[in-house]
Amino acid sequence: MMKAMCKEMRKRLEGLYVVVAPDTPPDKIEKALRGGADIFQIWMGAQADPNWARQVSELARRYQVPVLVNNDVKLAAEIGADGVHTDDDRLTPQEIRKALSAQALVGVTCGADLDKVRWAEKSGADYISFCSIFPSSSVDECEIVPLETIKAAKRLVKIPVFASGGITLQNAPQVLAAGADGLALISAIFHAPDPEQAARSFKRLLRRKLGIETSRTDTL
Repeated sequence: MMKAMCKEMRKRLEGLYVVVAPDTPPDKIEKALRGGADIFQIWMGAQADPNWARQVSELARRYQVPVLVNNDVKLAAEIGADGVHTDDDRLTPQEIRKALSAQALVGVTCGADLDKVRWAEKSGADYISFCSIFPSSSVDECEIVPLETIKAAKRLVKIPVFASGGITLQNAPQVLAAGADGLALISAIFHAPDPEQAARSFKRLLRRKLGIETSRTDTL
């Protein structure tokens, strides 16, 4: 299943990328999935509970949503995740796939470093992500990345570009206009009064801007 899902996912690495942490209530996680999340990232931090991560992974699979784990290759292997997202310069895409599988999805956070953007594509990353586009309490360790950096990255590489950090429905059009292929969100989904409706609102925006058409967006 993982091989087939990863192969299909590479054809449509774009859209609504939802990052979920251990303190996220289970009902909100499922609402984000019902709302149309295209990719899930498990962001464990120091709270690496394999049982919780496995439950999230199994829930996402019921919605046919690929799951990546932030930095923790061992946990990704343990729960059968579809890949790893890394902001750790010590992890290369080759090393991650060696530990998981040749089909594993790999994403790389690049900050505002265009040299790292080039390195990520050359090293075999499936996509890159920039953090943080706007100030955000959930990504307070990230530098602020100008929208011009997204534009520059789109000229430099062919792999998809995601953006995260402080993105709202109000400023998301600026990010998409800069060339981002997808939006990585935490607070905008899980701090919303209704995470499902928030996800649907972002999917409508993404569909208008990017022409995304998937089985989950057709009914939104």
